[in-house]
Amino acid sequence: MKESVVATILFADLVNSTEMSKNLTLHEYDDMIIDFQGTMYEIVSHHMAHFGYAGNGTDSYWSIAGDELRLFLYSGSTLFDARNALIIALKIKLGWLASTFNDRILKEGRIVSRIGVGINCGKVIKDVREWRVRMGEYCPAIEGYAINVAKRIESTSRDGTSYQIMVGDSIYRKCHESGSLKVAFGQPRGLLFKGLGQKIPVYEIVSFINFEIMSTMPESLKEGLVEKMQYAVTQPMADPWIFITLLREYVSLISSGQYEYLEEHAVEVAEQALEAVEYRPIIYNMLGRFHIHGKSIRNLDMALQYFVQSLNLEPRNEAALAYKAKILELKGKPDLARQTYKEMLLHNPRHPEARKKVEEYSA
Repeated sequence: MKESVVATILFADLVNSTEMSKNLTLHEYDDMIIDFQGTMYEIVSHHMAHFGYAGNGTDSYWSIAGDELRLFLYSGSTLFDARNALIIALKIKLGWLASTFNDRILKEGRIVSRIGVGINCGKVIKDVREWRVRMGEYCPAIEGYAINVAKRIESTSRDGTSYQIMVGDSIYRKCHESGSLKVAFGQPRGLLFKGLGQKIPVYEIVSFINFEIMSTMPESLKEGLVEKMQYAVTQPMADPWIFITLLREYVSLISSGQYEYLEEHAVEVAEQALEAVEYRPIIYNMLGRFHIHGKSIRNLDMALQYFVQSLNLEPRNEAALAYKAKILELKGKPDLARQTYKEMLLHNPRHPEARKKVEEYSA
């Protein structure tokens, strides 16, 4: 039955695969494609089952052909679908980094093969075509303008300088409206796409906070993943997103209080990241957290200094403001803490912790 649905659309493919094919034998290129397709299948199928998608065209549909993944999510909740598309985007990049093909590339000292991602949201037509039924295929055909835009957004990922995950204005607005999707974006690029006749704003993800990424990776890919990221960041021209993802894992481990041996190494990696990552507030925030939660390196003055550096670059950075306020409380400076909480409310009047703290101080 033909119906109109709001879908979150994700396109992902290998960056520069055509150029790579010139330097590989036919069998080597085929091995790369097989590895890519197998990795995409394992990650997406595992994720969809874990997060409750029925699949088979009911609330989602996805396919892999050549070096491209196409994913359509239409559960009825655009926020839920956008969130899952963002998680999948990073998972497939992590999975491909850990793949057999890239493992060999890394050991040979070559630059790893990358995946570019484009995500968009909009109305599409979902319909099971009669000719496909005759071929024994009952999955729906999905068509619409939003798909064309998503594909063109994905094509811009080659120019990305952080995650190489690009989103359209619909996803950008959904992230800002919800407040539950902790995503930071670079400056919008107004790009004129051939055939669309107008400029479309495109945003690159520069930071993404979601601790379900590592924990919900397939077990076969999770093993040794941290070690592979650790090795990748020691190589020339390491991708910025690898630094950020690795450091986020270090934050989780050190915050648990059981990984004291990692603390000094985590600080060293973060200082490296300051040279590799353009969006530095997130790195300053993580350095601050290391000095709050660490045992051997705990230093509230140092932590406060890092959060202030973050705020110098991005005065509205909510995480930096929250940690600054907490440190000022711990240091016995309630007036400065209250002032910081009030500043948080200026930027986000609905922030629950800041509202509670300001009320407590007023009382």
